[in-house]
Amino acid sequence: MAKEDLAALEDKYMPIFTPEEIELLKKYVTDPTGDVFCVTGMQGMVGAAYARYSRARGGFRETLLKEFIKEGVVDPKHAAELIQRVLIAFGDDSVGELEGTHLSTENVTIIATKEMEECRIGGSPIEQSTRYVFYDQKDEAGNYRYYRDPNIVASKHGQAYIETMDFFFQTYCELIEPMKKYYQKLKPLKQAEYDIKGTKVKQRYDDLTDPVDQKAFKTTYQMDIRTRACDTLRYILPLSTKTNVGWFGNGRFYQGFISALLSSPFPEAQTIGKSAALELAKIIPAYVRRAKANEYQSSIEKNMYALAVELLKDTEPMADENISLLDFGENYIAHKLSQGYITLDKVKSIMQDRFDNVTLAMMLYAYCRHPLKQLIKIVEKLPVESREKIINTYIGERKTRRDRPYRAFEAGYPYTFDLVTDFGVYKDVMRHRMTSQLKQRFSPLLGFTMPPDIIKAGFEDKIKACHEKSMELYNRLYPDFPSEASYATLHGSKVRWLLAFNEREAYHLLELRTGPQGHPAYRKVCQELHRKIQERSDWRADHMKFVDYNQYDWARADSEAKQRVKERELDEKIAKDNKKVN
Repeated sequence: MAKEDLAALEDKYMPIFTPEEIELLKKYVTDPTGDVFCVTGMQGMVGAAYARYSRARGGFRETLLKEFIKEGVVDPKHAAELIQRVLIAFGDDSVGELEGTHLSTENVTIIATKEMEECRIGGSPIEQSTRYVFYDQKDEAGNYRYYRDPNIVASKHGQAYIETMDFFFQTYCELIEPMKKYYQKLKPLKQAEYDIKGTKVKQRYDDLTDPVDQKAFKTTYQMDIRTRACDTLRYILPLSTKTNVGWFGNGRFYQGFISALLSSPFPEAQTIGKSAALELAKIIPAYVRRAKANEYQSSIEKNMYALAVELLKDTEPMADENISLLDFGENYIAHKLSQGYITLDKVKSIMQDRFDNVTLAMMLYAYCRHPLKQLIKIVEKLPVESREKIINTYIGERKTRRDRPYRAFEAGYPYTFDLVTDFGVYKDVMRHRMTSQLKQRFSPLLGFTMPPDIIKAGFEDKIKACHEKSMELYNRLYPDFPSEASYATLHGSKVRWLLAFNEREAYHLLELRTGPQGHPAYRKVCQELHRKIQERSDWRADHMKFVDYNQYDWARADSEAKQRVKERELDEKIAKDNKKVN
């Protein structure tokens, strides 16, 4: 580098602060003199500081020194006052996106996780995996890890609820060792092959002489067997199963997150919402203070369920294919046009009518058990008064701009799939935040997906017994606890839900979820989604070239082996670094 260039660079990064200020700033920024730096040690106040400096002449550090630091440290009381002033000037929503924190929600049910994960934007969850963890533990009181809803337990159904849940978990626990032995018989240790050395050549255990390699091989084999058994046995875990979810989110996300939980029909979710509000208020109080139950949405939920019953009470849900791709309305348009002459205005009117029918059908979808195609046909034949009633009920009485109707108004994606899958597939795929989704109430009423390996291992009768007991408990609970009855649903129970996305998201979702490590159930579903797209447009589907149609009997064997290689490389690096130090 030329001397003049070096001098110019030094001038550019010449400190503009006094030595004392630089020392002070080191507490709060990773580089007190450079143009690129991270902020640290200011959790709960960063958002306001950023918002404030967006209207200040100087940069973040100047703003920090002038307005947030008092007597050498960030003054919490002064900062809190500034935050309130900033929120008045900028509004909560935009500033809330600049402040984030972590939250743990533990010993919550599988259903509660879905209530939380409905909030798509601004938050990132990581959930304890039923694909890696056996749920055979008991708590301090000797109880299996499932939720005992206080209202259900105190009711006439309490004993049946506990006995049924215990039956699920007892069956699950009883089958852990038999299923592991079944897989060990399918794939004995001495016949297993893994690329333990990272040479792209798989080895067998007897080929290895290094004790480190042998240990890595056995660890990989044990995880291979364990995860295969987890994948199979999770089918009988009920949605009352307790799990843990860690979160990172911004202030705006958490406000919606808390409101959604407080508005949930599940008392458990409401309790989680209250606890989350209390804990988040200790870190980012200004950004969650407005969070409260959404009475607007709650009233719509109640009224829409009642309206769906009124409109559909004499119409049984029809049988439909498990994966149905909504067409663009061409059949409807062609039918309408065949009834008379064609004009541009007429085409526009028919296309709008079709779009309206889809939107109204989606309004009803979450509050019934009918397929989307059937709902569209029903809506087409409704009188004007009934159609208006659906619209008015779904939109409700909007008192402020924040009273926004729900996802039926996201109709119009190029790919809208009506799906019947097992709950486990829903659970894994619904986390794609760039999709639009609607779900119907979880229940065992649509049937159960029997894992093929259970049949081959000879335990089909045990799993059938679980499904039958799930049906009995659900039907028993539903009249008194229509929402909480869903706790009786199993991971293998079939559920109906809507998944819509655009072309770009199709690349991400389908190529990711058909990868070798994916659960066989959702790999199969995503392969079928791709086939449906291909039926519509070859070239669009063909360019999604990483959609994987291969079958993998031992899906995660290679990834486990790669993990051992990386662990060894890390151990060697640590040992080398320690040797240098010593």
